[in-house]
Amino acid sequence: MIEVTNLTKYFGKKCIFENYNSTYSSKRLCIEGKNGLGKTTLFTILAGLDSFYSGHITLNGQQHAELQNYVALASDKIIFPEFLSAQQILTMTTSSWQCELPQTLITDLCFDTFLHTRVEDLSSGNLKKLQLINAMMRNIPYLILDEPSAALDKRGLDVVLEWLSVYSGQVLISSHEPQPFFDIGFVSQSLKKV
Repeated sequence: MIEVTNLTKYFGKKCIFENYNSTYSSKRLCIEGKNGLGKTTLFTILAGLDSFYSGHITLNGQQHAELQNYVALASDKIIFPEFLSAQQILTMTTSSWQCELPQTLITDLCFDTFLHTRVEDLSSGNLKKLQLINAMMRNIPYLILDEPSAALDKRGLDVVLEWLSVYSGQVLISSHEPQPFFDIGFVSQSLKKV
C-alpha cells in the first residue's frame, strides 16, 4: 500500500499538488485522469526521483529515506544517455541494483536484436521496451509504469500483461488505453485533487 499525505509540489509558481492526500491500496491499480493533472509528476515523486516537494510518502505504513530502493519506475521522464547502447543501460542497472538480466523477458519482447543499438537510434516502441525491461528487472515490491502500452505492438503488450499478471508486488500504471490492464485485474482510481 502506498499512502500520500499532505503532498505539495510546485513547478515554479504553478501548483501541481497542494496538501494532496490519497491511499493506493489495490495490488494492481490504474491511475486515471486527464492530461496535465499531474500523474507523471506523482509517479516520479513516488519513485523517489523528485525530492522537491513537501509531505510524506509511506509504503505499507513505513517511511523510507530512499524510495528508489523499493519503487521502480518506467517512464519517458527517465532519460537514458543517448550514446549508450541498450545493453549498456541494462548492464548498469544489473550492477547498480544487484539484479539479473531478464533474458526471457528480453527475448519474449523481441528485444534481443536491439541490445547493441544506441538509445538515440531506438524507435519509440523499442525505447518503451527498454524502459519497461529496465524497471521490471529490478524485481522490487513496487512497480510504476507510466503509459506502459504506448508505442508497443500487440505482441509486446501481451508479454507485458502476462508478466504483470504474475508479478507479486504492487503495480501502479497510467494508461490512455486501460482496458487490457482491466482484463487482467487492474482497477481504476481517479487522480482527484481537492
